[in-house]
Amino acid sequence: MKRITATVCLLALFVACCIGSHSCANTTTPPSGGPKDTLPPVLIKITPGPGTTQFPLTEGKFTLLYNEYTVVKNAADILLSPPTRRKPQAKVKGKNIVVTLTDTLKADQTYTLDFGQALADNNEGNLAPRLVFAFSTGDDVDSLYFTGSVVNSKTLAPVKNALVSAYIDQSDSACFNTLPDAAVKTDDWGFFVLRNLRDTLYRIYVYTDTDGDFKYNPDEDEVGFLDEAYQPVLPMTDSVYELHSFNMKDTLLCAARVSMVSLLTFKELQTVQYLQNSGRVSERQGFLKFSAADVQIDQLEFVGIPDSAVILQYNATRDSIDFWINTDYRLDDSLLIRLNYQKTDSTGVLAPAQERLALAVMKQETQAEQPARKSREEQEKPAGPDTTFKLTVQAQDETVEQLGVYVESALPVIRIVRDSIRLVETNPKGQQSQKKFSFRQDTTDIRRYIITPSEALIKGYDYELTLPQGTFLNLDRLPNAQASAKFKVPQGEDLSTLALDLTGVEDRYIVELTDEKGSKVFRTYHVEKAQKLVFPYLKAGKYAVRITCDKNRNGLADTGNLLARKQPESVRFYENAPGNKVLEILESAEIEQTIDLKEMFR
Repeated sequence: MKRITATVCLLALFVACCIGSHSCANTTTPPSGGPKDTLPPVLIKITPGPGTTQFPLTEGKFTLLYNEYTVVKNAADILLSPPTRRKPQAKVKGKNIVVTLTDTLKADQTYTLDFGQALADNNEGNLAPRLVFAFSTGDDVDSLYFTGSVVNSKTLAPVKNALVSAYIDQSDSACFNTLPDAAVKTDDWGFFVLRNLRDTLYRIYVYTDTDGDFKYNPDEDEVGFLDEAYQPVLPMTDSVYELHSFNMKDTLLCAARVSMVSLLTFKELQTVQYLQNSGRVSERQGFLKFSAADVQIDQLEFVGIPDSAVILQYNATRDSIDFWINTDYRLDDSLLIRLNYQKTDSTGVLAPAQERLALAVMKQETQAEQPARKSREEQEKPAGPDTTFKLTVQAQDETVEQLGVYVESALPVIRIVRDSIRLVETNPKGQQSQKKFSFRQDTTDIRRYIITPSEALIKGYDYELTLPQGTFLNLDRLPNAQASAKFKVPQGEDLSTLALDLTGVEDRYIVELTDEKGSKVFRTYHVEKAQKLVFPYLKAGKYAVRITCDKNRNGLADTGNLLARKQPESVRFYENAPGNKVLEILESAEIEQTIDLKEMFR
């Protein structure tokens, strides 16, 4: 009996142990923890405190005590303003973050330390609230501020993490050569607050600072600037809304902040001008490539060749020239060119320069260097010289009424028989008729021609443009092979139309229909008078209308130039409601919007 009692007691003890033990109950289930920590670290104390004066010029330190173990998640986010050549170092000591200022500070200077999103708790990585505080190496802490926003000049999207820099030095070269007198990085909204400033005039720049040296690098950075010097006047107080820390995901609170200035970033074109490259790709064709846009040519002479035999074409930005020689006789192996142009000298100023070029035909790929495989078309092509050349003909159903049919030749055309061109309309019964069209040479490329139907196209009808052999004669005295393009009006019942009624047209404008982000362009108009633009045959989706004020009337959205104090050409997105640039077009819709360009670009 005693033995049975003891056995029961041991069994009861074993069961009790199993009930109280997770490993005994289920060896494959990990122990469950408590609720996930979602709270950010809480700052308890800063030593020495914010607003400290007479801070040491060398070997100065700050200690930040948090309520939990905190780590430096992103040291690059810690910004000392004004910046020093050597950046602050932050190390973890228990629940403290110790920040050491490794460079010598300026005397009688107010500094700010901005931690951005550098600190987070050790366990879950919860970001600490943005911490910014000021201190001074003198007796006083400067306390003026101003706010602003930074957007990209082409997309008008906020520019995140750009360096906004203020310089007391008023020279144009300050941002290239010296560190700023105050600096701050833009947040996710492109917003910034330059704080603890002096009562003085500043030159304001913004650049993306790709290499992190606090200087503007034209080769790598986008840049922006205020046209005039700026003097802050508002004092910092606890009641200033914009000086608080904000959660970047809180749209309402972030959008309520007020910007006193606005900066546009742009990528500068190269401004140092020189002849970068030149070549001769065939006996009668070559090029001159310059390093910067808008090259100024004083003289361009092809030795031994009459000017009437030289065909020149600049590209849109005028930083390169294609040339062709139209002669009946064979040209020399070396083509001699005399070029006089404006070149940037050692002082950075344009000055007359001369180039004497001797261009030989570039070496062609040898048979051994060519790919071993050939296409079937190449294999079937008969040996011997070409007797015709191929035209490229492009026609898109959605845009042919607006843009026409593009006809392009690889070489310039020296003769056109326009009467040979045929535009034929075929109705649903198979009956055909000749249609009228307009014919013009493209102003941007002398090798391209645009053929546009003179009458509106009819739904359900088919159209074919035919260019018979011999319609064009190119520079090699070869006729074109017959080419054609078929097109018709899109007939989908779900397609929509957008009409823009433009008023207040006081300049020349580029009007583009783009995707909602402005990255893809569907249709383009160039406008210089009040009119209605129609964008037909649109699929349902989200679109945007981007409008550029084309001041120099070159058909391009020109970028800016910092040293010339030239801002990029103004760009706006049409907003059908404040803050909303997206046009959502539904199926089978006919939408009309009125845009006052004078008001838009005010």
